[in-house]
Amino acid sequence: MTDPKPQLELSHDVLYGIAQLALDEVEGVRPIAPPARVGEFLTGRRAKGIQIEREGNEVDVSLTVAMSYGAEIPKVAKRAQKSVREAVASMTGLHVRSVDVFVEAVDVPPAIVAADRAAAAEKPKSGAKPRSTKARSRG
Repeated sequence: MTDPKPQLELSHDVLYGIAQLALDEVEGVRPIAPPARVGEFLTGRRAKGIQIEREGNEVDVSLTVAMSYGAEIPKVAKRAQKSVREAVASMTGLHVRSVDVFVEAVDVPPAIVAADRAAAAEKPKSGAKPRSTKARSRG
């Protein structure tokens, strides 16, 4: 008499949580909600930047992310792929076929945005004559 191989069921939320924790370990990247699809408007369910599709023992992961300003995007994306792939595979025993990274935004620090706005405000508009800063002396 042989014992049937026990089935291990993993919920989608468990796979999502593993991917989220792995992505949180990578500096310079965070998940963001991708642009809404028609079906998401109709059902009220929005993706949270991590999508996982599973077929049997194989998993495909899609990450929609924002990168930190100044980060080397290709290097950070590779680290995110590696981290998520290794975490999902080692913790679940599933084969991770792909980890796709879609960069949708760059997080620019507020100080840089403010400096850029201040510099733009100081520039004369095209076609406008620059104002003279000479002081006149009265004598």
